[in-house]
Amino acid sequence: MNETLSVGDTVEVTTERLAYGGDAVARHAGLAIFVPFAAPDERLRIRITARKKNFARAVIDRILEPSPSRRDPLCQYFGDCGGCQLQHITYESQLESKVGFVRDALERIGRIDWPHEIKIRHGSEYGYRGRAQVKVDRRAGRVGFNRASSNAVCDVTGCPILVPELDEALRSLWSALGHTSVGDNKLPNRLQIELAAGESGVSFEPALEGLPRSALQRTVHGTVYNFGPSTFFQANPGLLEELVDEAVGTASGEVAIDLYAGVGLFTIQLARLFNRVIGVEADTATADFARENIRANRMANVEFHNDAAEPCLKRLVEANAPAPDLVLLDPPRSGAAEAISHIVGLKPSRITYVSCDPTTFARDLRTLLDSGYEVSRITAIDLFPQTYHVETVAALERR
Repeated sequence: MNETLSVGDTVEVTTERLAYGGDAVARHAGLAIFVPFAAPDERLRIRITARKKNFARAVIDRILEPSPSRRDPLCQYFGDCGGCQLQHITYESQLESKVGFVRDALERIGRIDWPHEIKIRHGSEYGYRGRAQVKVDRRAGRVGFNRASSNAVCDVTGCPILVPELDEALRSLWSALGHTSVGDNKLPNRLQIELAAGESGVSFEPALEGLPRSALQRTVHGTVYNFGPSTFFQANPGLLEELVDEAVGTASGEVAIDLYAGVGLFTIQLARLFNRVIGVEADTATADFARENIRANRMANVEFHNDAAEPCLKRLVEANAPAPDLVLLDPPRSGAAEAISHIVGLKPSRITYVSCDPTTFARDLRTLLDSGYEVSRITAIDLFPQTYHVETVAALERR
């Protein structure tokens, strides 16, 4: 049957689980089929939309027996807007699936058998997101987010995952679009506008006339952080303290290194526990905020570098720097493959790896295990409810 199954065919299947990316996985005559907007354990009639050698993709033609975890999505744009993938599934099932994403990546990519529980921390499933990238199509008069699997703009007047003040800011863009400064023909037809909310209000970048553009603030464990709409800062303010607790904890010692440090979220917390902290951030605007935050919080024991992680670590290795007690890294989705060898060369006693992508996380963890480290703890944090994304924190110790 696998040889003859082709695009346009309809078959009946029972889904098994969710895969990283948000699609449900079903099998037909041994062939894996990925089905978006399906839920685990439901009977479907599906239509094949793409056929590859080892798998196929399909869409739901009819739900024959709905999953116990299926629910009605809260957002009217769900399925059209590409921002969320899981609103049709209960939150309990989302959390269970995300732990599964991490465990599957560990086993399949990292070849790591982790027999212990992976706990997942979580907060509110709606009204949590404190920053967004809004797409504007001036020619079509649309404001919102990219459509699912498309660069076209889905017109959105409200978003239930945004914090209330940011949701209101999204609505305010409609009035700004009619202003002469925004309608200036010198502006491109397609715009991306960064929106972020802080304790001090909401900020837009680039600034539109009548809408604010200024630095924002968030307080985490008594530390005030300044950041901008376009500088990286974690998007879920309600879980920032839980994230710091998992990543930093109560570790202490002589020297800690914070890689991919952003505006200094972990750097300053580490500075309260270690005698000396080295922070490293490649983006100049973000590093400027980090230095401002270090000064504002009077952290005289922090040495901060506006540099990429790899050359900074290489210099430390070549200088035979003393082994740090801790290296903490929070790399982008692509992971830290180029930096891992230098981290290992420094021979830190402990490593904390914070990741937003289970696949690159598992890949890099395999390298660290092969280099003389062992994992003592893995925790998931659901910073992005209603999406397939999941944050993971692993603590490692040198054998």
